[in-house]
Amino acid sequence: MKSSRTHKLQLKTVDQVGIMVKDIDKVMEIWTRLFGFGPWSTREIDAMDDKIYPRRVKLAFTDVGQVEIELLQPIEDNLKQDWLDTHGEGIHHLAFRVDDLAKEVSSLEAQGIHPYMYYPGRFALLESGWPGGIIFELIQR
Repeated sequence: MKSSRTHKLQLKTVDQVGIMVKDIDKVMEIWTRLFGFGPWSTREIDAMDDKIYPRRVKLAFTDVGQVEIELLQPIEDNLKQDWLDTHGEGIHHLAFRVDDLAKEVSSLEAQGIHPYMYYPGRFALLESGWPGGIIFELIQR
């Protein structure tokens, strides 16, 4: 039986906005020219999610005030490409930094909310099945 006295996550600021795009280089160029965003740091990652789906993604990061902007571009057919094909370009996730990721994930799991991707000590992605359709990411501070 679930406790009625569960810990509530207190998210006070959005630390990162993740935006799915089809052409990361084009978006960086236009946003830099029009809005002065940058400098950007980029990298490609190869990883597996907890369901063992490969994911190769190109990422770009820049700070706008206190918020980090993360651009995501799928490199090969994977879950991110499925998301892009279904939802199109736009906001993919909102990320929040937490002091104790393991504690927050444990509390959420006790309430029936399970991350679909979890790298202990780094980050957890929460399903977006609730209204709004945005994925929530918790990042270890």
